[in-house]
Amino acid sequence: MKLTAFVLFALVVLNACASKSGLGDSSTIGKGIDVETMRPPEAARVVAEFQEKYGVESLPAPDTQVTSMAQVLEIVRGDRFSEFEAARAFTAGKQGSDALTIRSYLETSYAGGLLLAAAILEEERRQNMTELRQVSQSRPLEDNQSRAADQARAQQLKTKTQDLRKVVRALNVLSEEPLVAGADLAEQAIRQDPQSQLAYLANANYYRLRGSWLEFDRMMRYAEDTETGSNPPVKTYLRAMEALQRYVDGAKAKELLEETLARRPDFVRAQANLVLVDRKIEDTYAQLQKLREMSPNHIVVRLAGPMIEQEHATAQELKNALQN
Repeated sequence: MKLTAFVLFALVVLNACASKSGLGDSSTIGKGIDVETMRPPEAARVVAEFQEKYGVESLPAPDTQVTSMAQVLEIVRGDRFSEFEAARAFTAGKQGSDALTIRSYLETSYAGGLLLAAAILEEERRQNMTELRQVSQSRPLEDNQSRAADQARAQQLKTKTQDLRKVVRALNVLSEEPLVAGADLAEQAIRQDPQSQLAYLANANYYRLRGSWLEFDRMMRYAEDTETGSNPPVKTYLRAMEALQRYVDGAKAKELLEETLARRPDFVRAQANLVLVDRKIEDTYAQLQKLREMSPNHIVVRLAGPMIEQEHATAQELKNALQN
């Protein structure tokens, strides 16, 4: 599946996708905002305008207040994106290595969700670029009505690709502050307790999202050397993501993600990545349905879901046609 292959690459290098200037910007969102010099307030505006224009509904507001650290853990494990800000407000200022570690995971999970959304939308942009090239080709035998339809479609695709380009950059910009905050909190947790395995793993997660694999190796090695020497599910998850992003080994990543879920069935981000790691559209579609049951409003369901369902429907139609 093309979506899978691209997401592996995009999660690491997406920050380099923006062009070097705002000249020739034909986007309809974030007017006057330069892609290269975009700041967080401008990025938030771009995302809001993209949602409004393309009918991407905002996540429903949480119906419960965050009142305990146990609830914060549930929010992180459940990848309940709409509750991250409330969890962040509840944990603000809480000290101690364990509290700092949870705060780090909260920040990097939020940043990772934004980067995941950016990668999915960048793949959609690339698909639209392919379609734009198709409808822009000169076809001598095409009649006037078909030519006019192609021209109209080309204009729609050109606008959408420009809008996607801008919102992808915006999501990357918005991920920067929580990424830095997550790293800072993890480092504070390690200073307070140099034997905290989960704090080292939290810092490893930061370096994974950065694509800084030598630093990732160092944090994972420190985690191995702690007195606990345990193997928490998050460690298995990090190895799965390393296989996916660093080594582009989808089979190994799938094996480790499934192991993570076997040990921690409520680890929603692991299920979300299973949607993106499967190569066959039938398997991808099945994993999407599992994710929808676990988290109906998950980013992958909302953004990648329509593309996956369309591809699955096309595949089923072709399969039936070939069997007749």
